[in-house]
Amino acid sequence: MGTIIKEDIPAISIIVPVYNVEKYLIRCLDSIFNQKFEHTFEVIVVEDCSTDNSLLLLKEYKKTNPELIIIKQHTNQKLSVARKTGMDIAKGDYIMHVDSDDWLLPCALDNLYKKCKETNADVVVYNYVRQNESQKIEVKEIIDEIVTCDKLSVQKYFYGSPWNKIVKRTFTSDMICGEKSINSTEDLLYSTELLLRINSICLVPEVYYSYFLNNESITSTISPKDYLANQIIVLGQIDKIFRAHKANGLFIENVLNYFEKWIYLEFSKMHFWKGEKNIDNEYLISEFSKYAIMNIRRMKQIELSIDNKFICLLETKKRFGIKMAIGIILRSLKKYKQ
Repeated sequence: MGTIIKEDIPAISIIVPVYNVEKYLIRCLDSIFNQKFEHTFEVIVVEDCSTDNSLLLLKEYKKTNPELIIIKQHTNQKLSVARKTGMDIAKGDYIMHVDSDDWLLPCALDNLYKKCKETNADVVVYNYVRQNESQKIEVKEIIDEIVTCDKLSVQKYFYGSPWNKIVKRTFTSDMICGEKSINSTEDLLYSTELLLRINSICLVPEVYYSYFLNNESITSTISPKDYLANQIIVLGQIDKIFRAHKANGLFIENVLNYFEKWIYLEFSKMHFWKGEKNIDNEYLISEFSKYAIMNIRRMKQIELSIDNKFICLLETKKRFGIKMAIGIILRSLKKYKQ
């Protein structure tokens, strides 16, 4: 068992947002509290008004682990605000994020903290395992250990998640990314703003985290319509982050390319699956066009993809590969036969 919050300043603060995860919550917490770690750490759970028994489980868990810090939100604030709430009260030298249906692998805290001290990097990024109920796939995005100040060279390793990173807490105060209540793409906002704020980055090829493919999660169940409406807010936040940190050039291009790939995927779902009525496309175009970062070329291609499902599918194939495009078509045919 790790030693937890017996010093004034913990070595690591671990932020865990919780919403309707009673099936997985104890597994997550056990993976943290059972870590072998010679330093101190704190676990800050932000309970975001769950409608299941998550809060009850947390209170029971705290009886045997009194060091657990439970923050109860008064209203559902969604993932972005929940994470920021945790970061704002954190006291550790370093901050980590763990999603409540995922878990840390053994020795993660000890090895990562040693790497932080050894390299003095502002952030350490690591590999993870992708796992469902029956299968485990090791994701080896990082092949070699690298310590660098070249942000462009490591930018692709930052996308997609806050939980594959440990960062000096001094870089996480007053972040823009938690200003708006959103449940999707908040990870891109956090990762982008973090990369703009820090100076040095360490990539390590070791695997320290298990990402659970939860079909009932917020990410898995959000509809294309809601996702696309959410992206209007996200784009505004991206623009604000770019301006606040004076981002330019290829950095902006890379972030927008990543942002857009998921837009095209959702458009393709709406075109081919016909599971719901499209959002107001004119409104979406109007809102996107407010931002200079969405230049004429980008907007023209988005408009074409809204108007023509085959152009949209080609854009999706370009970004995700042929398997994704074929999968969309096959699911469409299956729905049509039904």
